[in-house]
Amino acid sequence: MPSLLDLPLELRELIIELVLKDQRIPPAAPSQSNRGSFRDMGYRAWRQIIYYERRQSHCPYNASGLIRTNHQLSEETLATLHRISSSPYVLDLSVLNDVGLYPTWLSVPRLTHRVSTLHVNVRLFGHILSRDSARSQVGDGGHLGFQWSFYALLERFLRYGPVDEKTSRGKDPTYVHRDVTVKTLVLDFQSAEPELSFPPDEVDYRWWWGRHHRMDPLPGTETGVTFELSDYKTRPEWFAKYLLGYIYGLLAMGYHTAEYGKILYERIGTIKVLVNGEPNAEIDLAGPLARRHFTDTRDVLGYVYTESELAAYREWKKETLARREQLGFRVVWLHDPEFA
Repeated sequence: MPSLLDLPLELRELIIELVLKDQRIPPAAPSQSNRGSFRDMGYRAWRQIIYYERRQSHCPYNASGLIRTNHQLSEETLATLHRISSSPYVLDLSVLNDVGLYPTWLSVPRLTHRVSTLHVNVRLFGHILSRDSARSQVGDGGHLGFQWSFYALLERFLRYGPVDEKTSRGKDPTYVHRDVTVKTLVLDFQSAEPELSFPPDEVDYRWWWGRHHRMDPLPGTETGVTFELSDYKTRPEWFAKYLLGYIYGLLAMGYHTAEYGKILYERIGTIKVLVNGEPNAEIDLAGPLARRHFTDTRDVLGYVYTESELAAYREWKKETLARREQLGFRVVWLHDPEFA
């Protein structure tokens, strides 16, 4: 029986490319039965609720098998990976009841650490955050919601790539800091909840935001509201707006966010936000970075109180600008009149 190596090189390269580009069908809905919580690294996020798809199902093959088969297939696989380097990573991110995040990698050409496009399909399931759940979202030091879970998930990818759970406390070559960068991060928000309807027209984003901060009116109060928000599903444009505002807050590098914003500037070129596949917003991180001057303690309140600490941030900015330019990201230098 002929083997893969018996085929002409052109056919073999085509087969390798098809394997590397293979995409799985996302799970029909979030399921606790096939999920695990990865707590094998120290996340910077204040708190996170993330469940990961176990690799037995809905998991793409990756290049490791082809790389390890023999020297010839290894070289051909690496050459194919280089040729298709612009192919996007695709992540399905299911969100349940405005709280729990369930990420599943649908395609993982995982040998590269310079990702051209990371496309995240954010699918919303279940109902609007309930009052009981909202109570646990507000804590000492600020709001602790799904946005920190999202940050932790992004941080894990930027540090290690789409890896499995670390099973050993000792040294694991899989968990070498990979310094992953993403030229374009695409977030596409959509509702995937088939049973519930959207709230009445009189319920706007302000009400939904208020629920997440325990500030929405109670049913039967003077507002005239007679329904409970959690009887309905979240509009995807609300979720997109909320998360986008949170990202802008981290990029501002203000009180309690200076250290969180660093990795975004260091590893991401542009963030594009879609709602139901249609363009909604875009952040070219070159602009916000240029606006961070670090010349006064009022610019950065995240434990920066001395001139030496501010100087360290200025040095970080200079290094980050050089890094972004080397990565091919757009850069606005300090002397650029656009941000003078």
